[in-house]
Amino acid sequence: MTQDRRITKTKAAIREAFFSMLKENKSQKITVTNIAKRANIDRKTFYLHYDSPEAIMDEFYKSLINDFVLILEKNDFFDRSFDVFALFESLNVLIQRDIDLYRQIAKMPSYAFFWEEIKDIAKSVAIESMFEGLNIQKDELELYVEFYVAGLIAAYLKYLKNGVNLTETEVVNILSTASFYGFQKLLQKE
Repeated sequence: MTQDRRITKTKAAIREAFFSMLKENKSQKITVTNIAKRANIDRKTFYLHYDSPEAIMDEFYKSLINDFVLILEKNDFFDRSFDVFALFESLNVLIQRDIDLYRQIAKMPSYAFFWEEIKDIAKSVAIESMFEGLNIQKDELELYVEFYVAGLIAAYLKYLKNGVNLTETEVVNILSTASFYGFQKLLQKE
């Protein structure tokens, strides 16, 4: 079933208004009134499409996770053992669509659930791909994977928050190397 073009156009204007305000806005709460004014609609029209500004983010978040899974599938991430490079290469494809927006989302604790979902996807793939080949209890493997993936996502978020002066390729290479060698690679340089 196709949606009426007016509805599609109005929802797009609402989303565009919300996300442009999100990129500009460092600390102020984004209200329905602000969104409606920016989208050139009234509040009633906003409420015909969304319950709240959070509903816009929820819709966006669900779409992003679906897109991320499709990109992971395209990069054969699910068909091989846990590959950090493929994970972050896929994440970079997604994020490069609007890096400024993702940098802002990375800085906002209220949107941490997005990064938790990314982490959960990576953890489940890692556990599934490694469990059969290791002689280890599943609970033990889950702790290893939690430690490993949480660190990778935290490091990537540091990059997104402009916390490091490196390119995305350099970050991905460092994370891939660190995940494979740990501190051993650094200790070998001494």
